[in-house]
Amino acid sequence: MRKWLLVGMSLTVAGCVSAPAPQPAKQDRPIAAVGMTKRILRDDRGGFVLPDGTRVAGDRSGGFTLPNGAYVSPDGAGGLLLPNGTRCASDGAEGYLCP
Repeated sequence: MRKWLLVGMSLTVAGCVSAPAPQPAKQDRPIAAVGMTKRILRDDRGGFVLPDGTRVAGDRSGGFTLPNGAYVSPDGAGGLLLPNGTRCASDGAEGYLCP
């Protein structure tokens, strides 16, 4: 009887022991992409593709006019300056990453 009691207690206690909690995985992202959620792409016709899929024509200065009439200008440092003052950084692959 003692033997079965000892085996039963051992199994009960073994079920209470848990493995250590897994460590969260760390994902490396490019610095330019941290906090950037939207992407504006250059198309093969000299225009741009906005995050919602809308295509707009680019102008000679490197900017473009949004469908609402607001103008997006180049910032002089390889990025774009949105009408609200937000800067979109170049992603180095014919596109721009925007917050």
